Amino acid sequence: MGTLAIALPCLTGGAERLRAIARECDGPRRADFDDFHRRVSLTSERWFLQQTPQGELLILQLEGDPIGALGKLAGSNHPFDVWFREAVREVHGVDLSQPLPRPPPELVFEHAGNGVPA
Repeated sequence: MGTLAIALPCLTGGAERLRAIARECDGPRRADFDDFHRRVSLTSERWFLQQTPQGELLILQLEGDPIGALGKLAGSNHPFDVWFREAVREVHGVDLSQPLPRPPPELVFEHAGNGVPA
């Protein structure tokens, strides 16, 4: 299992659109979102919205086969995938039908804990 974390700046008004997309993915599009995860081999997805002096920033964490999932999403004609790519473009201005312009982020530190409960 792999993990990928990326940060994407939100366009003006993008954070509100992101919240609306989250509500859709957890509501009326939940079955489609779950099916998407199965189809692209993702086991977990987390969206964090961070306020910064430069504006809002999405911190996205994907687990499973995140690089493979992005590749499958890029070329898919499945109706949910097309909708999701368009939603991402509206929020971030990123076209997920194209390869990401840079290599994945570099993991510089990871600590799995020492087994002591928090």
